[in-house]
Amino acid sequence: MRLIIKDYLLQLKEKDELDLLICDILLQMGYVTDNQPKTGNRQFGVDIRAHNDEEILLLVIKQGDLTRKVWDADQNAVRQSLDEIQDSYLNYINGADRNKKLHIIVATNGMIDEATRPNWEGYKAHNTNWDGMKVELDFWNIDTLTEYVQKYLFDEHVFDSEMQVLMRRALYFIGERDYRKEYYEQIVEMFILQLNDKDSAKVCKKKLCSVHLACQMIATYADEAGLFKISIMVSEYLIIKYWKYIMTNNLFEKTAYIEWLIKYLSAYEKWNQKYYETVRYCCAGANRLPSCNPVEQKVILYEVLGYLITYAYFLSFMWTYDKLSHKRCQEILVSIVQLINNYPQFLYAPFDNHIGIISMLYRLLDRLGRFEDIKVLVQNQCGCLMQYYRMYKKYPSPADSFEDAVNIHMGFPAEDYVTSAFWGTMLEWIVLMNQEKTYDMLHDFLLEDLANVTKCAWFLTAEEEIKLYDDYAMNQAGDGVAFEVEQSFDEAKENISFVMKQYEQETFSFETYSFDALEFIICRYYGYLPRVKREQLNN
Repeated sequence: MRLIIKDYLLQLKEKDELDLLICDILLQMGYVTDNQPKTGNRQFGVDIRAHNDEEILLLVIKQGDLTRKVWDADQNAVRQSLDEIQDSYLNYINGADRNKKLHIIVATNGMIDEATRPNWEGYKAHNTNWDGMKVELDFWNIDTLTEYVQKYLFDEHVFDSEMQVLMRRALYFIGERDYRKEYYEQIVEMFILQLNDKDSAKVCKKKLCSVHLACQMIATYADEAGLFKISIMVSEYLIIKYWKYIMTNNLFEKTAYIEWLIKYLSAYEKWNQKYYETVRYCCAGANRLPSCNPVEQKVILYEVLGYLITYAYFLSFMWTYDKLSHKRCQEILVSIVQLINNYPQFLYAPFDNHIGIISMLYRLLDRLGRFEDIKVLVQNQCGCLMQYYRMYKKYPSPADSFEDAVNIHMGFPAEDYVTSAFWGTMLEWIVLMNQEKTYDMLHDFLLEDLANVTKCAWFLTAEEEIKLYDDYAMNQAGDGVAFEVEQSFDEAKENISFVMKQYEQETFSFETYSFDALEFIICRYYGYLPRVKREQLNN
């Protein structure tokens, strides 16, 4: 376990990662931190200040090994920071604090270079008293930090033998073709079950830090294997389950809990950006996705679209406060459009349930002001599937089964085509977009060719929202509605609009508390159908 923790610590950058982790360690050690590390915020050489009854603790934090360059090369070097503490920071220590021991620690997630060790030891020997205050200088290297993480953040009450077994499994199977999500899901659920809103702030922070560290260790191992989608899934699952806990215990007004949600979202954004940078090349040109067979390529295509659409939608809610998010969202939108244009097979979804990803695409386009593009896609996609069925009896697999999708493609026996969420949801979009010509084009096909196929849609009420955060919610909650094919578009519009209006006033917690993107995260992870609705955004 020490090796796992050590590998994770090696990945941390100095600002906003390593320094925050050390703050958590100090809290568990019994220190009270006097400042919160923040990028660009430095006070006379001190990155973290903490104290207890006996001593004042000042930390200088660096990433990587303590080399001669890091020790004494420029104004940001360790030596200069220590001198700055002696020359300036001591002026701010007054009163009873002057009687305390001054404990200064240089902490890195590396080791001290042998060529630098004489300089460090010499500095320690000549600096034992500063202006009448007893000074003790220590160096925390990667092994020290690993020991403290294991001792103070992963003791037997938090990271027991059962958890260690799950961690080993979650890490061991990374790289397998069919990675089993159950291991990291069990880890997240076990940590979440340990949370208690009656916990002290110290105990709560330890638990929330522990689940974050456990998930990010898994994500980091996946990162090293180049499997960023596993990193994303781990982060998604933690966010989903943590939000469920917050909602269940009504903790939305508790700042400490929301701060941890922001940390989890930061990790989610990090892994999504890495994933995007990896698949960006595949979007920009044709025939760049793996093509073992046509069905597998379409499955991969929809998988990539699912991740990119969800991430772009997430960023679209952040750009009011962050210009970088705006730029990234626009870049991802370009890649999504390129992917669709370069792979015309997008029009034929391999699984019936892929209408969920299609709906998310339409809502993203609407949110980003691409309303006319939605109309074109709806018409082209419906026309394509109509022709494929009439000419070849091909259709999206209703069982969402790869084997069935291959059989349908090859003309072999497959599950009977009796129920379709694709066509039920698409009818909602046709009505919402007021596409009368598209409805007229499809009318005879839906009424005659698909006479025995139920065109259904799924609606969830706010009363059942809690079930949305678990698997199989579409089987256990909500209302399934079957739409009839009416003779005229006006009749279809009236009937379908009537059903949709019954649910449009349902408000979920993620809307009330300004986390609308959670709907897409949940639907992408579990394969649920997002709501069919217009997006409101002032472009």
